[in-house]
Amino acid sequence: MQGADTPPRGGRLEAAGGWLVGAAVAAAIFLVTGEVLARALGIVDRLNGYTRVLFARGPAPELPYVMRPRIRTQLGGIEIRTNALGLRGPDVPRRDPQAMRVLVLGDSVVFGQGVPEHETFPARLAVELAARGIRAEAINAGVQGYDTAAEAALLAYIGPEIAPDIVLTGMSLNDYERPPRYHPIGVLARQEGGADEESWLARSELVLLLRWVWDGLRGKLWHQRLQRLAEVRSRSGAAMDAAVAAAHARFYARPDSRALERVREGVGRLREESRRLGARLLIAVFPEAWQLAEPAGSRQPQDRLLEICRAVEVHCIDLLPAFREAGGMPFLDTQHPNAAGHSLAAAVVAPVVAERF
Repeated sequence: MQGADTPPRGGRLEAAGGWLVGAAVAAAIFLVTGEVLARALGIVDRLNGYTRVLFARGPAPELPYVMRPRIRTQLGGIEIRTNALGLRGPDVPRRDPQAMRVLVLGDSVVFGQGVPEHETFPARLAVELAARGIRAEAINAGVQGYDTAAEAALLAYIGPEIAPDIVLTGMSLNDYERPPRYHPIGVLARQEGGADEESWLARSELVLLLRWVWDGLRGKLWHQRLQRLAEVRSRSGAAMDAAVAAAHARFYARPDSRALERVREGVGRLREESRRLGARLLIAVFPEAWQLAEPAGSRQPQDRLLEICRAVEVHCIDLLPAFREAGGMPFLDTQHPNAAGHSLAAAVVAPVVAERF
C-alpha cells in the first residue's frame, strides 16, 4: 500500500525514463558538438606528430602507409612536395642509360625532416657524385616512421618501376621500433588497432582525442614514457641530452633480441629485393647527436648494427667517425641532421657509391 506522499510506481518509471532520455540527448549533443569542434579546430593535427594530409593507407600489412602522390604541404615550416610515386621531390625522369640511378630508402632522416628538399641527403648525394664526374639521379624514398622491414616492402612495391642501379638505405638507430599504424582517420598512431576499425568510434576525432587525454592522465603517452626513461638515466649519472637518446642508449646496452632480429630480417629482405632488381645494396648508418661527445657506450648502436650487416653480408657505411671528426653540431635535434649534416653524410657516402657503379 502506497502512502499519500509516495508517487505511484508508474510515475517513478516515467521519471527514470525521462532522465535516461535526457542523458542520452545530452550525450548525443556532446558527441556531435565535440566532433564538429575537434574537426573544425584541427586539434588532432595540432597534437599529432605527423601531418595527416601527407599519408594514405598502405597496400599491405608490411607496408602500413605510404605518402600520397602529388601533395604540396608545409611540415615544420618547410615546403614538402611529393611526385607521382608518392616520394619527396620532383617526378622521376625517364631512365637515362648513361646516368647512375640511386634509390635512397630510409625514415625521417633520409626524408629530410626539417630541411628543404635541395638540402636533403639524396639531393646532396647527386651533387657529390656530379662533382666526381658521375651523372646520377638520387631518388628520395625516405618515409617518416619506417623501419627496415617497411623499407624493404616499399622497395618491392616501387623498385620495378624505378629500376635503380644502387639501392642505398639510410639506417637510423631507432630502426628496431615498428612503424606506426595508419589510423582510420588518417593519423599515424603508435597504439594498437581496435577490434573494428570501420566503426564510427574508430573514425571519430573526438574519441581519439579523449583516448589521448586518458593515456596522458595515466602517463602512457609515448613522450611521457621517454621522459621517465630520461629521468632514470639522469639519476644514474648518464649524460643524455634528450629523452629519445636515453631510450636508444638503454636499448642497445640491453637489446631486445626479437627487435634486433626484426632489423636483421629487414636487412635480409632489402638484400633479396635489391638482387631481384639487379641492383647493389649499400646501407649508411646515421649517428645521433648524443654520440658526438663520445660518452661511454656510445658506439654500442653502431657495433650491433654493423654486426647485423656482416651477418647478412651487406656493405654498411658507419657515419659516426666522420660526424665526430667534423665538429660543430650537424643536427637539428637528437635524431635529425641539419643541412650541414646531410651534406656531410653525402660527402662520405658518395665515394663508396661511385666505386660500386
